Amino acid sequence: LLFLSVAVHAQNKELSGNKPAAKTDTSGTKFGALAIDRGNGFYFGWAADCSSLSEAEKKAIEACNNKGGRCSVVLSYSGSGCAAYRFITGNVGMGYGWGLAATREEADKKAKKECAERSYGLPAPNVVWSCNNTNSGELKLIYDAHDEINSIKPGTFTDY
Repeated sequence: LLFLSVAVHAQNKELSGNKPAAKTDTSGTKFGALAIDRGNGFYFGWAADCSSLSEAEKKAIEACNNKGGRCSVVLSYSGSGCAAYRFITGNVGMGYGWGLAATREEADKKAKKECAERSYGLPAPNVVWSCNNTNSGELKLIYDAHDEINSIKPGTFTDY
């Protein structure tokens, strides 16, 4: 925390110059998103360090669709932090999971746990992650599809 407060102080000093600092400057806030094909977790797309939520979600969906999936956003967030995504290749159904945290390691722990819940405990060797810049605001979860995906009963098909 000391490092972050020092970094923010230094940034404000550099930006202020001879002008008074703005009272509410959100221009430094960055957004990130993860989109996946909910029927085949092999297809995914990331966006990070975007200037708006809509830009992040659009970029993530486009990146996923460009790989061949029918994708939708499952995670969106703002601020300094990392998101991790784990998935299992092969025929295991819903073998994927994601996590959001201040560090890549913490996010990966969450992704690994969520993937294990969906894959009946099978290990998920495939992991990817994305992080917003460290000076992009307080980490805030905006959307997480965890509960809505977990409410789908195995063996059923839902068109997203």
